[in-house]
Amino acid sequence: MKLGIFTSFNGNHKKFVDSCEEIGVDYEIIDILSSNWLENVKKSDCDGFLCSSTCDSQEKKTILDERYYFVSKVLDRPIYPDFLGLYIHESKRNMAAWLDAYGYPHTPTKVFTSKNEAMQYLSQCQYPIVAKANLGSAASKVLIIKSMSAAKRYVRKIFPTKRLPILNRGKIYWQKVRNLPVPDLASPQKDYVLFQEYKDVAHEWRIIKIGDSYFGHQKLLKGQFASGSGLVGWVAPPKELLTMVHDICRDGGFYCMDVDIFETKKGEYFINELQASFGSYLDYQMCIDGKHGRYKYVDGDFVFEEGDFNVHGSAKLKVEHFIEILKSRKN
Repeated sequence: MKLGIFTSFNGNHKKFVDSCEEIGVDYEIIDILSSNWLENVKKSDCDGFLCSSTCDSQEKKTILDERYYFVSKVLDRPIYPDFLGLYIHESKRNMAAWLDAYGYPHTPTKVFTSKNEAMQYLSQCQYPIVAKANLGSAASKVLIIKSMSAAKRYVRKIFPTKRLPILNRGKIYWQKVRNLPVPDLASPQKDYVLFQEYKDVAHEWRIIKIGDSYFGHQKLLKGQFASGSGLVGWVAPPKELLTMVHDICRDGGFYCMDVDIFETKKGEYFINELQASFGSYLDYQMCIDGKHGRYKYVDGDFVFEEGDFNVHGSAKLKVEHFIEILKSRKN
């Protein structure tokens, strides 16, 4: 068994390297970002390839999606995570379409590519509404808009004027770098708007599936957002949500998935994010009654197993799962 590890824009592929070395599996680092990326893949004798994604910029994400498509669908070489999961990852437009197609509960979402259609919607929708960019993590490009006038100003910034569309710079978001506000010029939002109904959220659940391993914990609110808050509630996740994530991955054929789910103050559940490329800062992602561990899906039930299973940012568990998949294909 030999695994290929694709390079990444953010260095996250190094966690796959650490995991392969700890497991003792042969590996090769392959530069997927170079101009010779296709030749690098074609000449590789690896059994499959480990992939990372990004939310740094739309262009970087698109480049990775394009290259993973050719590796997986044209060259027919196995990749991990699966292509569809990577394609949906950090794309709120793709995620909303997939959840709509399969009927899973998520915050009602409207994506407009027409300025006039967006303006008509804003004239009759209920406020507040939530506006999001397609790409962005930790609520960095999420706005809660409380009035029609503010929403229409937002739309005018994003869509070009008819006379001079080439001058459209879109909406520029600001982020803090070393506590200083800096414009994110790498990912302006242009030519589309994405609106969601506002939900009165009590907290958010993070449910993770990697193979037959499941983890869950709460993401607590900081201000109006749970994403990026860094506040964690270490309590047992509802089995209902574990089952939902199991079904999502079954329907999508997803090898691994991080599903963030809103729980409203009324006790309703709405899926907020699907992320196939994810990490973890701790060696565990679930703690119940002071015990670190995971649930294993065994014979239709979730069985708790104690231990630290998320080392190397959960990359080791992903590598182990990929090896299982590749071995099963050879048999």
